[in-house]
Amino acid sequence: MSNAPAAFVLAAGLGTRLRPLTDLLPKPLVPVFHKPLLTFALDSVIAAGFGEISFNTHHLPGGFAAEFGFQPVYRGRNLCAFHEPLLLDTGGGIRNARPGLGEGSFLVYNGDILADMPLKSLLQRHRESGSLATLLLRPDGGRANVLFDPAAAKIRDLRGELGASEGRPVVYSGIALFEQGIFDWIPSEGPYSVIDALIAAMRAGCQVGGMLVEEGLWIDLGTPGAYLEAHRILSNGPAPSYLSDIGWPSPIHPEATIFPGAVFEGSVAVGPGAVIGKNALIRDSVVWPGAIIGANALIEECVVSGRNPVGGHHRGGVL
Repeated sequence: MSNAPAAFVLAAGLGTRLRPLTDLLPKPLVPVFHKPLLTFALDSVIAAGFGEISFNTHHLPGGFAAEFGFQPVYRGRNLCAFHEPLLLDTGGGIRNARPGLGEGSFLVYNGDILADMPLKSLLQRHRESGSLATLLLRPDGGRANVLFDPAAAKIRDLRGELGASEGRPVVYSGIALFEQGIFDWIPSEGPYSVIDALIAAMRAGCQVGGMLVEEGLWIDLGTPGAYLEAHRILSNGPAPSYLSDIGWPSPIHPEATIFPGAVFEGSVAVGPGAVIGKNALIRDSVVWPGAIIGANALIEECVVSGRNPVGGHHRGGVL
């Protein structure tokens, strides 16, 4: 374990597009079929054989302590948490977490995403390439931010900053391997983007590689709509290959209270402690732990946060 590369999960973001849900929980802790989003990243890096695991916090840090403890542990593995009183962006966050990143290659994993990606293959590609970094890439999907040369497995441009014209437009997945040399390109203090660091390094002649993965689960849970869509995808498809949770996903948590006549249709997740009233109809919705839905309510395509009891007819949005 000590010789395995370290992994760092970015979990400090504000999650503004997911508000008002992220007024209640940090985005990496929002439940996906009762399982905190961050734990998918943790399960993935554990299954791939990475060593020391750390993450950063900023927004509502008490939520992480409630989930993992003040000395965080997950699945018997000690985690290291690096708090950021000032949000440091991705590069600054990596710099702040440097004591937990070992002395060799390390993985950075965006805690905002739910993915099932070949991390072992990414590590092998990175080790063979001699690159400063190797980015895991996804097909364009209408929001390309990378120009990639598949034949050479090299990044030619990031955000259009380098003026390259040749290459395939693709998307950076938020998962990458880095060498310690990346710290030469990150300022010693203040917020800074790791993408800016890579651009500066590439301008100076450093090689940045890529691995394009066309298939597999990769969902950015950036908005309430995407959050609901993730539940639809997971309810209709296989669970991520690295999961060890037996019986996941379970739509209705056994600690939820369901009154007679309540009906569930489509993709539905009802969390522990939630109460679903008599003859309520819940369709294609996620009900958070402790939420209360009244008798005869009709809830369609909603996220019910539990801020207030909910009754009546609601379609779309966050309640």
